[in-house]
Amino acid sequence: MKVFDNKYLRRIVISIQFITMVLLMVMAYNVQFIPMTYLIGIGVAFLVVLIGEYFLIFCKKERSKRSLITQILSLILSCFMIVASFYVYRTGETVNLMSESKFQTRAISVIVLKDSPIKNERQLPQHTTGYISSIDPTSMSYATNEIEKNVGNIQLKDFKDFTALVKALNSQTVDAIVLDEAFRSLVEQSFKTFSEDTRVIYQVKKDESAVNAKSVNVTEKPFLVYISGNDEYGGLSAVSRSDVNMLAAVNPTTKQILLISIPRDTYYPLHMNGQLDKFTHAGIYGLQESIDTLKDIVNEDINYYVRMNFTSFVKIVDAIGGITVNSPAEFTTKIGKYKIKKGENNLNAKQALAFVRERKSFADGDFARGRNQQRMIAAIVKKVASPAILTSFSSVLDTVSQSVETNLSSNDINALVQMQLSQMPSWDIQSYQILGEPQSQPCYSMGGISASVIVPQKESIEQATKYIDQLMSNEKVVTEAGNLDQ
Repeated sequence: MKVFDNKYLRRIVISIQFITMVLLMVMAYNVQFIPMTYLIGIGVAFLVVLIGEYFLIFCKKERSKRSLITQILSLILSCFMIVASFYVYRTGETVNLMSESKFQTRAISVIVLKDSPIKNERQLPQHTTGYISSIDPTSMSYATNEIEKNVGNIQLKDFKDFTALVKALNSQTVDAIVLDEAFRSLVEQSFKTFSEDTRVIYQVKKDESAVNAKSVNVTEKPFLVYISGNDEYGGLSAVSRSDVNMLAAVNPTTKQILLISIPRDTYYPLHMNGQLDKFTHAGIYGLQESIDTLKDIVNEDINYYVRMNFTSFVKIVDAIGGITVNSPAEFTTKIGKYKIKKGENNLNAKQALAFVRERKSFADGDFARGRNQQRMIAAIVKKVASPAILTSFSSVLDTVSQSVETNLSSNDINALVQMQLSQMPSWDIQSYQILGEPQSQPCYSMGGISASVIVPQKESIEQATKYIDQLMSNEKVVTEAGNLDQ
């Protein structure tokens, strides 16, 4: 009976290892991160170990120490494979989460002065409410209809621009105003204490449509990615202007990436109505408007987008253990007073954020900031694509999934990771910046009020388009700035 029991237990031990091995291999295959050649190699190695353990357990004397030690090691290995299966599964779920269809949320507020007697939306019918119908009329019409559904008819007074609207509120010509929160930052440019002087008594939420990808085979065909960053902390779902605007052209065949920086104040017609405005303001009308307007600028379809904010950036740099970036000049950042030396700098997350935000230290301000943002993106790509990241890959991916929005599908992301792991290529990252002349021009989103803008040079846009065409045609691109060697 004892012999039977020992043999039975030994069969259980080896069976557990076989089941956990199969489980891990199936999980790894389904996630599709590991290249097939590596997966086959790992499978063969597991099988060899399993066969060896079988002979050590069953072909030795019953009470052999070697048999007992092998059984213990088999159980330890089984535990390891269970844990590995969990992490592989979580990695797959993380990628799926990152590539889920995202909807931006537009928040439209009813705002009163801080000391106003109006306490809630039900008092609005007895008062006059100001609004602007000419800027983003669709969202404003939706908001006023929703308000009236809830509280009944309200007395509306239309204004041409935000300056007139806020002045009317401050002078109590109107008792409340309706303001899309995406425009709050524009209001605060003229009225610095607007948020401190007012309060929100009611808010209407409106979901914006998800941005559909123009998918390609990302491991065989070149593609374009719009990188959008906003000057905010917190979540990514709110509609807002885009303060960092970069177009990444990626060629997986030639292993080249072209980063084109578009200054936030670039003065160009909005796609939706042809009205001239700053490119950063396109984001106020939704991510799709930014992508469509950028498509008009470069005359190319944008395949995908990646969107992040300050919180995202800090978390990503923290997750990869800091970043090394080259600076062409020595300067001290206004935020944090960090000293950046000429040459190589090892930066933590807060220092890196200060580096990419700095513009006051440079004669060409926003243009220099754009070039530093390109250097930072190149440095992050280099580090994430290096073998060193493998030790913290799971935590980095987990951080990215919570900090970045993209319409790259899980299959696209898996394919890119698999390509990087199997080939370990060194990417040639070239950069270019759309140039222009500073001017003061009327902007649509500001109700026609003039603001500081960058009028792009026609030649500069043509050069950007030429570089993109070369990369998309599998030609080697060499810009004047050259390879951003990090």
